[in-house]
Amino acid sequence: MHGRTAILSLRLFEKRLLSSGHRLFSQPASATPPEKVPEQSTSRHVQTIEEYLEGTFKRDESKLPNVLQVLVAKVQYKFGKEQMDPELKVLLAQAATQLYFNCANHYSYSELCASFGLPDYFSSWYKLTMIHIWMVLLRLHVSLDVDSYKRLQNGLLAALWDDVDKRLAILTEEIGKPQARSGDVYAMHGLHLQTLLEYDEGFLSSDADLAAAIWRCLYISRDVDPVHVQRVIVYMRSTIAWLDTLDLEDILVQGVSSWKQLAPKAL
Repeated sequence: MHGRTAILSLRLFEKRLLSSGHRLFSQPASATPPEKVPEQSTSRHVQTIEEYLEGTFKRDESKLPNVLQVLVAKVQYKFGKEQMDPELKVLLAQAATQLYFNCANHYSYSELCASFGLPDYFSSWYKLTMIHIWMVLLRLHVSLDVDSYKRLQNGLLAALWDDVDKRLAILTEEIGKPQARSGDVYAMHGLHLQTLLEYDEGFLSSDADLAAAIWRCLYISRDVDPVHVQRVIVYMRSTIAWLDTLDLEDILVQGVSSWKQLAPKAL
């Protein structure tokens, strides 16, 4: 274990044990102190997400076709050398599953549909869930190193698509006809990428840019009451402000059991 990743792993592992009713006990002191062994420096630089993106942008464009680039990336991801601590991998996998469950089930779906002017459709649930996934990832990306963030993001999105498949299967069984064609699922995949990218850009820019992203991603460029868009902006920014007050370890270990908003400070 190395550097910041090792510290996070140990602290989260201890917190997981304590929250499960276990206790960590130190070993009794020995009568004769052990012989001191010179410590070897095994620290390595932990790459931040900003450093990773900066290096990616500076990298020369590949001359391989897109299909081969995707294939190479998958092979590197599956068989590449990984230095992440095994305990941290388990904790991140558990955190991803818990956080997805929170993003998909713990917000007030009916209230948000009414407030944002959305119909009670499966697509509305999907788009609202994507908003909460984006908010969680936005909160975590400033606190995790790039390897931990990528693993948690992949686990969270994998849980999303597994849940989408199961929900569509239930709807198909209840209604008696398929609820999504291959083209619809393909469009949902495209929307999830568009959502993460456009909300990032809009959030870091201005309310006008964020409103445009919401109009394209949440309302699919259809006619919409500007009041509804304004409510979405307030909900996003106030919820993210509240997430910023939560401790990283609490988010990863306990998840987000409820979605609260941080009221703006009075002028």
